[in-house]
Amino acid sequence: MEKLAVIFDMDGVIIDSEPIYRSWNKDVFKKLKIQVDEETQLSFVGGTAKRKWTILKDKFSLSPSVEELICLQNEIFSQKEWAFKSLLFPAVLPLLQELKEHSIPTALASSSNKKKISDVLDQCELRAYFDEVISGEDFERGKPDPDIFLHAAEKLEVPTSNCVVIEDSYNGLTAAKRAGMHCVGVRHKEIHMNLSQADRTVASLGEIHIEELKELSKR
Repeated sequence: MEKLAVIFDMDGVIIDSEPIYRSWNKDVFKKLKIQVDEETQLSFVGGTAKRKWTILKDKFSLSPSVEELICLQNEIFSQKEWAFKSLLFPAVLPLLQELKEHSIPTALASSSNKKKISDVLDQCELRAYFDEVISGEDFERGKPDPDIFLHAAEKLEVPTSNCVVIEDSYNGLTAAKRAGMHCVGVRHKEIHMNLSQADRTVASLGEIHIEELKELSKR
């Protein structure tokens, strides 16, 4: 049997950052004088900033370019402070340790930019647990397109059919399925995302066990 590989999303899976993003987004939306409904907000969760602002520019006929809107977001977000270790989900480290003990290759494949990913890994002391770290910044097409996950499988040298992706968003799960991978959806206690594409849904990574991941990869 081909070896199993596990690919993790970051926001909403490794760290509980989505509610904070929502709060900060309100500041950006207020600056632009727009009110973004729940359905629209859910539509860009898990995707890149470029995809998000392409959606919002079109929906609200915003005059700045997508690049200018991203710059505005970065300017506002840069004034905020992250304490990533306080956002780390408790069950993350035990699962990563177990995967490492069993020599199961892992990748972090996040739509976030490289700096944020690096800060999360360093503050939470997780860098040693991932064989590959991949940012959506490096891809023209972000989730829900499968490119980032296909690249992760290639880097790990594991067939896509033997990869299990752990995601918390509709866009992330869509990308995983389009890549021909199996996936586990992580439910958030506050944000109700459509996880219907997941092969299995959990409320915490503590519910995920290696034997179950191996069974998923055989399907």
